[in-house]
Amino acid sequence: MDKPVTIKDVAREAGVSAMTVSNVLNGRGRVSDVTARRIRKVIEKLGYRPSVAARRLRLSQQWTIGMLIVVEDPDFLSDPFITAQVTGLTNYLTANSYSLILRGIKPSDFRTTGLFQDIEADGMVAILSGDQDQRNWFVRELATLRAPFVLLQEQRVPPDTDCAIIRQDDMDGGRQVARHLLASGARKFWMLLPQTEWAAMRARKEGASQVIREAGAPDIEVISCGDESYDVTYRETLKALDRLTPPDAIIGGNDQMAIAAMKACAAKGLRIPDEIQITGFNAFDIWRYVDPVLTTVRSAAHAIGERAASELIARLQSGAFTETEIVLPIEFQPGRSTRSPS
Repeated sequence: MDKPVTIKDVAREAGVSAMTVSNVLNGRGRVSDVTARRIRKVIEKLGYRPSVAARRLRLSQQWTIGMLIVVEDPDFLSDPFITAQVTGLTNYLTANSYSLILRGIKPSDFRTTGLFQDIEADGMVAILSGDQDQRNWFVRELATLRAPFVLLQEQRVPPDTDCAIIRQDDMDGGRQVARHLLASGARKFWMLLPQTEWAAMRARKEGASQVIREAGAPDIEVISCGDESYDVTYRETLKALDRLTPPDAIIGGNDQMAIAAMKACAAKGLRIPDEIQITGFNAFDIWRYVDPVLTTVRSAAHAIGERAASELIARLQSGAFTETEIVLPIEFQPGRSTRSPS
């Protein structure tokens, strides 16, 4: 059996000390870029893999990050937005020798004693749902773990916590959608939103409402779509079309709801986009499989997960977050479910 490559082998090949190799591996100390690149090339050449167990003992670290997803739906990983964030987070952690503990928690179980205190991790990442009082309570509980944490898609940095927030600019996405629809002649709007209260969905609605009010048009009529599944959204859109005068445009809180609305409108004989315009949000591949192709907003969900991992690892290495509020841009993506601006 071949003898495993050691850190001393890497140091000898690179012409540096074992301590210098260790500093490069752990992001500590002052090592020049030239030297660090040379060491990494030797690590790749020799196929060196650091012992996670040894590093845990040496640095008193678990080399583990915990992730908490707070949502009533136990099938939360079927949501493509959540899945994209988890994927970005996992990929970055794996590349940096960290493991991930993933746990889903229902908001209704918030006040269960010891709900997540048994998670042994160096840092935490959380996606929250629920009303503001529930979220504030959850953040306070999270702070009792005495580990740094990152909140995804939150709008405000909690005071007096070892915390950073990372979100995409959902409010600007809502603004861009509203401007596009107003420019194409729309004046009456519905917006499809899930029953679960997500900060990102609320921001999208606030951004669109702001632009619509400034234009002097009536504010958005919200259509509640339960668990935001296709069947529920389709049914609720049909019911709204039966009891209300159809709007000029329907703004989907995400692409799935927008596509269900497209099908409901088609069932009612409404031509898209001539008689009613429809937009989505997130652009997770399914937007291209409908006819007409959906107008949507390209999300930064995968990048949110990656950035959360990189910021948390940097915090564990340096002792402080470099930024406590990070906002990633989004991109409006016109399709054919809306008309071209006049």
